[in-house]
Amino acid sequence: MRTILVTSTKPYTGKSGICVALIGYLASSGLDVGYFKPYGTMPTVDGGVTTDEDATYLNRILARPSELEDVCPVVRTQSFIARVLSGGDAPGVAEVRAAFDRCSRDRDLMVVEGPTEPAQGACAGLTAPTIAEMLDARVLLVDRPRATDLPEDALWVASQMGGRLGGLVLNGVDESRIQVVREQVVPYLENRGVPVLGVIARDPALSSITVAEIVETLGGTVLTAHDRVSDVVETFMVGAMGQEKALRFFRRKENKAVITGGDRADVQLAALETSTRCIVLTGGQPPGAAVMSRAEELGVPMVLVETDTLTAVERMDTLLGRVHLHDPVKAARMREMFEQAVDLRRLDSSFGLSA
Repeated sequence: MRTILVTSTKPYTGKSGICVALIGYLASSGLDVGYFKPYGTMPTVDGGVTTDEDATYLNRILARPSELEDVCPVVRTQSFIARVLSGGDAPGVAEVRAAFDRCSRDRDLMVVEGPTEPAQGACAGLTAPTIAEMLDARVLLVDRPRATDLPEDALWVASQMGGRLGGLVLNGVDESRIQVVREQVVPYLENRGVPVLGVIARDPALSSITVAEIVETLGGTVLTAHDRVSDVVETFMVGAMGQEKALRFFRRKENKAVITGGDRADVQLAALETSTRCIVLTGGQPPGAAVMSRAEELGVPMVLVETDTLTAVERMDTLLGRVHLHDPVKAARMREMFEQAVDLRRLDSSFGLSA
């Protein structure tokens, strides 16, 4: 049996999406593919089992799902954190080994979703190099290159994997940067011993969310246009300037959410005159009648939240940073992009899938 560990250099690289695409590709080749996530950081409870949110979904898409309690044996809950910090007996390496053995039994291949960044899992002894060694896995590294930086994250993390590195996928690259990445970044990494298997362009639709998801995440109340909460938001902007500057600023992006204080009627009216899908009003202060009337007329939900602007921005950043794979359309799109952009022959060769 072969094992592929998919890990990343930093958060929001699209690692889980790559796992979905890889599982689909491998399963289409007739392989019995299993999935495993040693260390989960998004706790959820499903049927009485404490597990990881993405692990639950990825296990369910398998032709032969594993027992849910085995798929993610270590979950970073608040109780787990407290046990670790107090020096108590918390689940770790032994539990991971046993659960992996059960999940991998009679499988042709296992896709293991590793840590999001190099330090993650260190307190449980479950960093990516440790997991790769423990499970005898080849490593598929995922990185999202920064627009104005050197590929230092990819180079350094790849060096920690030693001979287990099978290849790197550069994911979520803006279309405007694709040529530069292919002509400069890829040769740079290849010349330093990092095999780059593909460069996948950014698709804003993959990380888009609905207004309803924003309302749920921020604990907000919809004040206007209740029938438009299924509209899709692709990005967000923060309004904290004067009305004239705000109007020019908001015209830069379409299909956005605007976050601003409930007392900023000037900013709210400017946002309503541009391509805005919703306005998040922070501080618990509702807008004036004129703003409410204009928002209702234009069909733009005004969402009132009790949190301050900084907290709302942090939560929105996390929400939009993740690819929401539970949507089958997005999962299918991720697989399509993966198979178009990745050198599949080289992938097969690097991970011993050709035989």
